[in-house]
Amino acid sequence: TDDVVAQGVRYAADNGAHVINMSIGREEGPAAPVIEAAVRYAVSRGAFVVIAAGNDGNGRNRPNRTAEFATRIDGAVAVAAVGRNLDRAFYSTTGSYVELSAPGGDQRLSASDGGILQQMVDQDLTTTYELGPALFRAPRFDALRYYYLQGTSMASPHVSGFAALLRQQGLTSPAAIEAAMTRYATDRGASGRDDQYGAGLINPRATLRGLGLAR
Repeated sequence: TDDVVAQGVRYAADNGAHVINMSIGREEGPAAPVIEAAVRYAVSRGAFVVIAAGNDGNGRNRPNRTAEFATRIDGAVAVAAVGRNLDRAFYSTTGSYVELSAPGGDQRLSASDGGILQQMVDQDLTTTYELGPALFRAPRFDALRYYYLQGTSMASPHVSGFAALLRQQGLTSPAAIEAAMTRYATDRGASGRDDQYGAGLINPRATLRGLGLAR
C-alpha cells in the first residue's frame, strides 16, 4: 500500500540512507500524497530520491502515481528508460513529470539480451507457487542468478548509482545533485526538456568534467 511505501521511505531516511531508489509504481487509483510527503521528508533529511517513471508508455500512458510528484521536489527525480540505441524504450511512460532518462533496456530491439543484465534472487526458487500443487515447495531466497530485464525499474538504479558517485565527490545536497545531473544530461528527442527524456540522458562523465571533478 502507499502507506507501507511511505513508511519504508521514512525508515530509510531516518536510518542514514543518502540515496533512495524506488523501482516501484502503480497507474491505477488516485494520487499518492502520503508517498509525496515521505519523499519530501527524505529529501529534507539529505536523501536523494530516484523513482521509476512507469512502464505504461505502450499502453494508456497513465502516469506512475508514485512518481508524478517528482517535479515538485528538488532532490527527487522521475526516470524514463532508453534502449541500446539511446532512444526511448517502447514501454517507458511519457509525461511532464519525467525529469531524466537512463538505460532501462528495450528487448524489442535485440531480444532478451536487449535488457539490462542484473543479479537478483533466483526466481525459480522463489516463485514455487507457479509450479502447481504437486510440485509446490517452500520458497527459498538464498540463491542468486543473472537476468536480462527491462523497465524504468532498471533505469532508475543507474541514476541512483550516479547520485552515489556525486555524493562521493562532495555533492551532499539532494537539490544540487539533481541540478548537476540535469545540467549536464545529454539532450535527446526534441530540443530541450521534453516529455520522453526529461532533461535528457544522464551523462556521468560530462557531469564530473563540467563540475571540475574529473578531466
